Amino acid sequence: NFMAGGYGSIPVSITVEGANVLTRSLIIFGQGLTRSHPHLLGLIEAIQDGDNLEGFNKELTNIIKHAFTNLGRSITRGLGAQVTFRGGDLLAYHETHMSRMAANFAFCADCGMTMGGGLKTAEFISGRYADVLSNLYFGYAVMWYYKNNRNVPGIDAMFDATMTQIRYDVQEALFGIFGNFPIPGFGRLMQLPCFPRGREFARPTDKQRAAVAELVSTPNPVRDFLTENTFVSKDPTDRVAMIVKAAPMCFEADQILAKCRKEGRRSPTPEEQAKIDAAEAMREEIIQVDSFPKLMGNEHNTAWMKPDWGVDAQPKVTIEKAEGKQQSSSA
Repeated sequence: NFMAGGYGSIPVSITVEGANVLTRSLIIFGQGLTRSHPHLLGLIEAIQDGDNLEGFNKELTNIIKHAFTNLGRSITRGLGAQVTFRGGDLLAYHETHMSRMAANFAFCADCGMTMGGGLKTAEFISGRYADVLSNLYFGYAVMWYYKNNRNVPGIDAMFDATMTQIRYDVQEALFGIFGNFPIPGFGRLMQLPCFPRGREFARPTDKQRAAVAELVSTPNPVRDFLTENTFVSKDPTDRVAMIVKAAPMCFEADQILAKCRKEGRRSPTPEEQAKIDAAEAMREEIIQVDSFPKLMGNEHNTAWMKPDWGVDAQPKVTIEKAEGKQQSSSA
């Protein structure tokens, strides 16, 4: 199994980088809010000065202004964005929704500060804020990537499906905040300007997902583009190299068989059959795994491997009819 090595190393990366639940629940938003907010750090520094009342009032006023600015942006961008794509510039459509959700997040983050230090211990709420922030980052990264490579034929379908999933994930994380915010009434207060019409986005449809699956599993410009920087060994026996070589062969063989069925032919031509046989031979070789005739070498069936417990290992009780006595005999 050529994927076993990578799978087995996953716990190493988790251990080195720290538990993901800790990062999500405490670090991304709980610690990031202090640095990312334009006025919160200044407010903390004013408090640390001890008697800097002027600085404290200034930063507090800026925080309140910032909250109302984000409130206005959430309302206007939410009402102005079209929910479904009706044609035109696909990038501009998704960028509009990312801008709207960034304003939603900023407004909800300002509301989250009303929890004070309790936000540090409200790990479920902090984790949902982290989900929103992380997906916004993913969304803008995907848009940047698409903007620089939108000339690749077929990439629009993959971009649209990805952004649809990101929008849905942001929406669900925000509704998780609305429904579980500990201060009574604040959840509803945050939802009204962000999603006045309720939930608006759904997961990618089966049609979108099928289109993406087709792009990554058949020879086409998108698949070539995504794999152009992938290392492929020159060793002909390397599993990854064999898979890369076999992919177009198997695709061509499938096309030949589909053509035969469509034309009503029982068998392909000799040339077509040779291609099918070559693809089948390659597939058969790839799916083979290591096999071992014996486990643990020659010592597998030695005495120390036999159990000394269980039904067969216990003394058996027999009854002699002549004497009417019970005798025990070892197994």
